[in-house]
Amino acid sequence: MTILEEQLKEQRMYAEANLRDARRFKRFITVTSVGVEELQMAGETIECLKVYYDGIYGYIPKNKMDDYEFRSLHAFVDGDFEVIVEDVIADENNAFFIGNRTDALNIQANLFWNSAKEGQVYTAFVSGVDKANLYLIVNGVRTRMPKEEYSYAYHRDMREVVARGERIEVKITSINVEEQKVKFSRRVLEADPAVFLADYKPGGTYAAEINNINPDLGVFVTLKPHNISALAPFPSMRVGVHLKEGQKCQLKVSRVDTQIGHIYGHIVLPRVNQIGKARRS
Repeated sequence: MTILEEQLKEQRMYAEANLRDARRFKRFITVTSVGVEELQMAGETIECLKVYYDGIYGYIPKNKMDDYEFRSLHAFVDGDFEVIVEDVIADENNAFFIGNRTDALNIQANLFWNSAKEGQVYTAFVSGVDKANLYLIVNGVRTRMPKEEYSYAYHRDMREVVARGERIEVKITSINVEEQKVKFSRRVLEADPAVFLADYKPGGTYAAEINNINPDLGVFVTLKPHNISALAPFPSMRVGVHLKEGQKCQLKVSRVDTQIGHIYGHIVLPRVNQIGKARRS
């Protein structure tokens, strides 16, 4: 046996012992997901997330990843997870283990409610995303965070910003341990762009990008370079027909309200104005 083979064998024996201890004492281990495979278990084929722990591969069955029903496990590939070891299967030449993330989340949630306090910062796992919300798992606790708490910047559709499987930092903004209710925010960890309101003067015109067009409320834009949101009334149809979400434009500021942190103005599309002038001439 070569020196490398002896080292690998020793590493495997040490990892296997840790896995058996973790199984015995219901202790978390942190694994790295490396792929998706099908595994034969109890006479049936089960899709599993394949994970790696200190030289030994393991498998987390799809129904033990979470209480939610996932269409696919591929979103979880290339991530780190805490799991409980359900079983260790080994012989002289090989070893692997079966992990359970659902049980680990439940244990983590109990620990969270015993220690969490307002103001604490956690790493949240994004388990789902829709247009207006992020669905997070924070130390085993499942919660919904509206897009307004993600960032000071306006985002039309959170599915264009965050993907399932990502991890983000969030802070507890309120918590009721007795009722097990908690609210998180990522936005509070950002610098408040309101401190830059003085950079925009009434009468000045500034680079912007259209992020939402609402015929009833107006046109919402993001001002450069601090990504401050501003509101403009819907312009005349001559200009309005040229507006598109994501389009670069300019905003002529009419009012800055420092009390509530809002900027108001009027949309300027230089190219449209130039076309109008050319036609008039």
